[in-house]
Amino acid sequence: MTRRTIGITTYDYTPTDLLNLAVHAERLGFEGLWFGEHYVIPERYDGHHPSRKETPADKNDARDKAILGEQVRIYDPWFLLGAVAGATKRLKIGTAICIAPMNHPLLLARHTATAHDVSGGRFLLGTGAGWLKEEFDAVGIPFNERGSRLDEIIEVLKKAWAGGFFAHEGKHFRFDSLQITPHPVKVPLVCGGNTGPALRRVAEVADAWINSAMVALDEAEALREVIEKERQARGTARRPFDYYVRPQSPDPDLIERFFAAGFDNLVLWGPNIWPNDDTIPLADKVAGLERVARDLGLAAV
Repeated sequence: MTRRTIGITTYDYTPTDLLNLAVHAERLGFEGLWFGEHYVIPERYDGHHPSRKETPADKNDARDKAILGEQVRIYDPWFLLGAVAGATKRLKIGTAICIAPMNHPLLLARHTATAHDVSGGRFLLGTGAGWLKEEFDAVGIPFNERGSRLDEIIEVLKKAWAGGFFAHEGKHFRFDSLQITPHPVKVPLVCGGNTGPALRRVAEVADAWINSAMVALDEAEALREVIEKERQARGTARRPFDYYVRPQSPDPDLIERFFAAGFDNLVLWGPNIWPNDDTIPLADKVAGLERVARDLGLAAV
């Protein structure tokens, strides 16, 4: 029988709250924690979070503000990842997603190789192209180049992860022979996104897919069908591949429908099961997480 797993995606937690969540999630049998990422919060921006199905011309709504509002706490994911790795022994740790085009690939290669070794091989790199133009503008990276930059960054990462010296000459990055790690590191590459270009990238180079935002079951099935068709077209269908899918709620009946449809790795939105509200006592958060774990039939409960 295929092993079924349930992870948690985190965002806007204090470091203390995140570490408490990590320790109790591991104790209760959750598979892993995924770290959401932004680098800056622009005071004004025109885009909308990918969870928005429409693109109205109005100002940013409550969903956008939950991700990029002035009260949202964003921290460096690599520092937090190291802290969580040190506080746990089994829990997998992933980025969902790392906005790779905003990074130089050699620095990202260093981050990821370190994350792999520090965590004892528990790290997964979730990558995506990003959606917020003003964030790219702030760091001086052309927004319209994000797709080609991501493709080239993935190419460099795979060379770096192989271990030993390597060189690269591409459209965006060029460097002579150098080394990031003397030994190979096996970092699963999880590509995110729900759009056509993102899904084609998934089929071409990824070890797994994670969807943007939260998704209904019928939409998840439709997106999987697109990915599988693309994998067949590119000759990658025989390569081992995983789906990490974020359902709309932790409702046990919904979770079971996702499992029954063949989605074996589900990732729950953290604030739905561990509120990012500092006024709620820790004991109440722990009790709530225990209820969720029990309702979902996690083995460690």
